[in-house]
Amino acid sequence: MLDYRALTFLALYDEMNYRRTAEKLNMTQPGVTQHIHYLESYYGVKLFVYDGHTLHRTKNAQRLKRYFDSVKAEEADIRESFVPSDAIHMTLGATKTIGEFVIVPNIREFLQSPNHTLSLIVDNTEVLLHMLEKAEIDFAIIEGVFDKSKYGYHLYKKEQFVGICAKSHPFANRTVTLEEIFREDIVVRERLSGTRTLLYNAITDRGFSLDNFKRCVSVSNFSVICDLVANNGSITFAYEPIARCRNDLATFTVTDMQISGEFNFVYCNERIARQKIELIFK
Repeated sequence: MLDYRALTFLALYDEMNYRRTAEKLNMTQPGVTQHIHYLESYYGVKLFVYDGHTLHRTKNAQRLKRYFDSVKAEEADIRESFVPSDAIHMTLGATKTIGEFVIVPNIREFLQSPNHTLSLIVDNTEVLLHMLEKAEIDFAIIEGVFDKSKYGYHLYKKEQFVGICAKSHPFANRTVTLEEIFREDIVVRERLSGTRTLLYNAITDRGFSLDNFKRCVSVSNFSVICDLVANNGSITFAYEPIARCRNDLATFTVTDMQISGEFNFVYCNERIARQKIELIFK
C-alpha cells in the first residue's frame, strides 16, 4: 500500500496546484509542501518546479508517477488474489474501434470457460489511461496515439486507416485526392478519440484542417457513424475492420495519405498485465 506522502504526490501530480491538492486531501497547504519536500529529499531529486507562477512536473516526477502506478497495480492484484475463488477475472479497457469491432472473438472464446469472468470498459483513450493510472483496469488496448513515455506497452497489431463510404458512393474502392474529399460531408469521432486524432494529424500534416471539409459532424458512436455513412452520403475515416462489419460499406484511399495505425496493449505493471493478456489473447 502506498503511504500518505505518495498519495499526496499523486494528488499534486493530477491537480498541479498546492491549494487544490490540500483541499482535495483535506489537509493544509504547508502539509502538502512538507510531504513533497520529504519525497524530494528521500529520492534526491526535484519533482516539481515553478516557472514564474506556473508549476511544472519534472522528468523525475514522471518516472516516480509511473512507479507508483505500478505499485497500485500490484496492490490491486494481490488484493484480488486474497479472495478465495477458482474464478479468473480480469478488467480491461478498449478504445471504441477495438472494443466494438476487433476483440469480440477473443472475449467470446475466453468466456467459454465457466470459471472465467470479465469486465470490459469501452471508452476513449483519455478515460482509459486515467482508469489505468488509478488501477481500475488491468490493462487497456488503445488505438493510435498516446504518450509512450508514461506507460508500459507492446504491440497487439497494426491496421490500415482508410476512408469509408457507402458502396454506392462515387469514392467506393477508388483512390481519390485531398481536393475531392474536402467537397464531402465527413463524420468524425468525438475529440480526444484515437481515430479522430489520427485523422487530424494526417490532415494538418498536409496543411489543412477538418474545417476544409464541406461539413464536419462529430458522433461518439460507431453504429451511428456507419448508418450516416451508409445512408446519408457522408464519408468517414477509420480502421479497416469497421468497414468489414457491414455489407453496405466500402473503402477508399487518398493519394499520398496512406496511413496505418497501431493497436497497443498498454499497462502500468508489465508482469500483471502480460499474465492476463496471455489468457485472452493467446
